[in-house]
Amino acid sequence: MKRVAISERPDWREKATEFGFAFHTMYGEPYWCEDAYYQFTLAQIEEIEDATAELHQMCLKVVDKVVNSDQLMTKFCIPKHTWEFVRSSWRTNQPSLYSRLDLAYDGINPPKLLENNADTPTSTV
Repeated sequence: MKRVAISERPDWREKATEFGFAFHTMYGEPYWCEDAYYQFTLAQIEEIEDATAELHQMCLKVVDKVVNSDQLMTKFCIPKHTWEFVRSSWRTNQPSLYSRLDLAYDGINPPKLLENNADTPTSTV
């Protein structure tokens, strides 16, 4: 993995706002880095793909455990009035929109999961 310095796009904030992504700046700081990108080898891409597939399956196992436990549904603050809808959706294998896995990766060690953002409201922005 190689970090490559580039010039910031001069109009990135305006473009983001134009497309409805108004939270491109948070607390006075840019939400992402515009002055560099990372270049990966094919082997690194394949490592990330394999890890992502494995992590996704692990997350699905957690969902199954939570959905089948009143105690865990409560612990995860799933409103009780939605439990049957959530469980029915899970049992009937309803499609999901997406799942974004935030990973820490240095190009040397295996990727590590920081968080999984699945079907969050920002997907509709």
